[in-house]
Amino acid sequence: MFYLIIAILIALYYIFMAPKSVQSTLNAIGVVGLIALLVVLSVMSFIKIIALPGEVFVGVIMIVIGSLAMRDVLRLPKK
Repeated sequence: MFYLIIAILIALYYIFMAPKSVQSTLNAIGVVGLIALLVVLSVMSFIKIIALPGEVFVGVIMIVIGSLAMRDVLRLPKK
């Protein structure tokens, strides 16, 4: 709870009182932090996907092949 209050105070300082040079520096730091967060979340989701049972992957492959087959059948010329 203490750190949440400190974070709110820092955010309020950044929004209302920080000079423009500090705000641009904090923007760059924020963008880097956001990119790092996205990379970590994508790695964690990839690990979670790999942990799925093999039947899931077989089902996904079958759905893809089935949809491609249906697309080919629908594109056949009508006689």
